[in-house]
Amino acid sequence: MGRRIHFVVDPQGWCCMGLIIFVWLYNTIFIPKVILFPHYEEGHISVVAILCYYFCSLFCIASLLRASVADPGKLPENPKIPVTEREYWELCNKCNMMRPKRSHHCSRCGHCVRRMDHHCPWINNCVGEDNHWLFLQLCFYTQILSSYTLILDFCHYYYFLPLKKENWDTTSIEKMSNCCEDISRPRKPWQQTFSEVFGTHWKILWFIPFRQRQPLRVPYHFANHV
Repeated sequence: MGRRIHFVVDPQGWCCMGLIIFVWLYNTIFIPKVILFPHYEEGHISVVAILCYYFCSLFCIASLLRASVADPGKLPENPKIPVTEREYWELCNKCNMMRPKRSHHCSRCGHCVRRMDHHCPWINNCVGEDNHWLFLQLCFYTQILSSYTLILDFCHYYYFLPLKKENWDTTSIEKMSNCCEDISRPRKPWQQTFSEVFGTHWKILWFIPFRQRQPLRVPYHFANHV
């Protein structure tokens, strides 16, 4: 029952799922190339960090594909209702078919689904009795992969040692204008960088949006550092 392939013809769902796959593919290629492999080559991280990232990425796309094609609990056209269970069934007023209670009719899919939770355009499928567990897995691994990516981005810019092959501690304009040749000074501590960006040394205030930023006085020995 849960192994049948369920394919929904919905252009909107195809666009949503295509966007998800594009973001996943971009991160799977971009993050290792820019962060993981360069820092591994210079000895800043171990191979375990790379394997964990690919592990999370693999499980994320696998749960997405399985949740999108798994049968959510579609009812057959002529269900055989046991006599002892007829009181737990009801007639659908949209497709005029008998269905178990707690089932719902999906206008996108065009049929009733057992214990339907909702129709998710991001997987282009209903979330029902037979694929709800796959949808929860997708949410879990998406959160893990997203959090891991954010942590790697933070460590890349503010924790890991600078890469020797290229100076990454520059502003976006400096990168775009290729002005990195004359900026080769040591990197300032990440706390100092964040303090200058948020305008305060009080770290708790970095998370408060209801305040005015004041320019922070930079110590002389940091004034000319990137």
